[in-house]
Amino acid sequence: AMTRGKARKGQPDNMVFALDIGTRSIIGMVGTVEEDRVKIVAIERAEHAERAMIDGQIENIDKVAGLAKKVKKKLEDRVGFRLHRVSVAAAGRALRTKRAEYEMELPRVQTIDDETISRLEAGAISLAEEAFEAEHGGREDTQQYYLVGYTVCQYYLDHYMISSLKDHRGKQIKADLIATFLPSEVVESLYVTMNKIGLEVVSITLEP
Repeated sequence: AMTRGKARKGQPDNMVFALDIGTRSIIGMVGTVEEDRVKIVAIERAEHAERAMIDGQIENIDKVAGLAKKVKKKLEDRVGFRLHRVSVAAAGRALRTKRAEYEMELPRVQTIDDETISRLEAGAISLAEEAFEAEHGGREDTQQYYLVGYTVCQYYLDHYMISSLKDHRGKQIKADLIATFLPSEVVESLYVTMNKIGLEVVSITLEP
């Protein structure tokens, strides 16, 4: 029993550890991924003793880290292995979005591959960033924003709406997408808080 703490196994590859760092509490979940579904193995929750969060923004990194550590430890005791990779959620009120569309004319009718789709999406993302910058850049509160994700609303192939361009043939393609931005403090404070308790952030889920 003496070596129990040290000999613990690390987090298996199919195990997902998620933390929802809310305004009133922190909820931690561990689950296994089985064919596109997550089967929850354990859930733990702890309440903030005092206000450490405001609108999804971490006010007090030490307090939030301390509470997250408690939740992590409770879960580790239940599942019997160390947790070191975490998925976190970034709260909604700090999020900003910008919609943009971008069109490409290909040199000839051709089969649309992943690389072409990436170029199309990258074009739409830069337009969204430019528009966002124009809207938020000139303000007094020079808050820095990160582009944290995007969702394609619609693709078009030769002026027809289509849900996926891959492997279709055509000459004119267009993407209409929504890009999501978060203040850099929100992102950085999440990373710092998680790193403090030995966790690596593997993904951030956005709650628009």
